[in-house]
Amino acid sequence: MSDACTALADIMQRGGPVMWPIAVCSVVLVFVVLRKAIQWLFYHLSIRWGAAGWDEIVRLVQANQLEAAAGAVRTCSSPFALVYGRALKLPDVTLEEAVRLAGKAEVRRLARGLGVLDTIVTLAPMLGILGTVTGIISSFDLLGTAGVEDPTGVAGGIAEALITTSAGLIVSIAALIPLNGGRVLHKAFVRKLEFELSRLERQS
Repeated sequence: MSDACTALADIMQRGGPVMWPIAVCSVVLVFVVLRKAIQWLFYHLSIRWGAAGWDEIVRLVQANQLEAAAGAVRTCSSPFALVYGRALKLPDVTLEEAVRLAGKAEVRRLARGLGVLDTIVTLAPMLGILGTVTGIISSFDLLGTAGVEDPTGVAGGIAEALITTSAGLIVSIAALIPLNGGRVLHKAFVRKLEFELSRLERQS
């Protein structure tokens, strides 16, 4: 563990100051990916666990037993039931419009975090390129000062350029995979949400 920390500290030092925002991007990446993974897993399990309760709510709404359906929402763990429960609390709108508005709010909630991953995918390699530029500038500056007699400083600048570029690309690739996977899951859940809520809208 200590060897890994020492190696990481050495890479951070050799990569120069641009490595710090890249490191921040990597920390944010890990946090967002874990948060989204837990959210998607919980959402999927909630759909399965609350399937029977949600079907009962749909049946009650279709039978125009809205008070009984509202009561069943309190005991149902399905996310669709939660959306329907929020729709019932919206004032001065029809049930169909309330369900549509609550569904849109749920779609926005499910999309949270994907924008952060999208930003990291773009930002991390740009930071790597910035580190490349600063490393090359440092190399030329040392070359102009010390000349070719001292290649050590020049090599340090080149190392800084290569390390930041590699780090930026690694973070970007690491963010791209969960971003695309998250988009696929998001679209699948949105289609499922729209279908389930449409079962209420057609009968409301």
